[in-house]
Amino acid sequence: MAIYNWFSSYFYYLIHPFRTHDELLKFDHNYESFPRQMGIYESLGTSWIFIVINGIIRIMLLNLVIFSVLSLDIGGENIISIVSGEDKYLSFYFVILSTILDVIFYPLITLFFIQFWEFILRIFANFLGIHDNVDDRVRNIMSVSLSSHILSIIPVFGSMAQTFASFVLMFAGIKKQLNASTSLTICILMVPFLILLFFTSIILLAFIFKSFT
Repeated sequence: MAIYNWFSSYFYYLIHPFRTHDELLKFDHNYESFPRQMGIYESLGTSWIFIVINGIIRIMLLNLVIFSVLSLDIGGENIISIVSGEDKYLSFYFVILSTILDVIFYPLITLFFIQFWEFILRIFANFLGIHDNVDDRVRNIMSVSLSSHILSIIPVFGSMAQTFASFVLMFAGIKKQLNASTSLTICILMVPFLILLFFTSIILLAFIFKSFT
């Protein structure tokens, strides 16, 4: 029953993010809409399960595609041998290796992004004058946003769907937990892109300056 409540809450986070945050903001732990609150590490662990499933599905689909293509003969030679010659399996091994590495390093990479977002969200919480239960609010935002990884098990379009859902879940969390306006919420979500653009611009300017000196 505990495992059922765990996954039930996780699925509910994805389907009803705004209602979820309304419940979490009550701070009384008597949730009407879902069985229990999930901590950040519980959400991370559950997300990892779906990442593992996604990795298995990717490898199975890749094998299916490879063997389907191998069965196609053109003039006595299969398509892969014609196209890629001796390196016909190089890309196949590369995809498998990258999938395994994605699964193994997912917790570490995700923890880095969680720490990054917690830092950013605390800054904006202070800017908005929110000083009560800031840590709980920030962790709730991140915990709910991780439920988007359920969608990663969808073949082919799972990654795209997960990215879009993560954006929506973060939007709902920031808007509810930090009581931010729609425009400010969008600006907060753009912070990583602005930081990336800033460092990219510095590198580009440094390269141009070096070229002319």
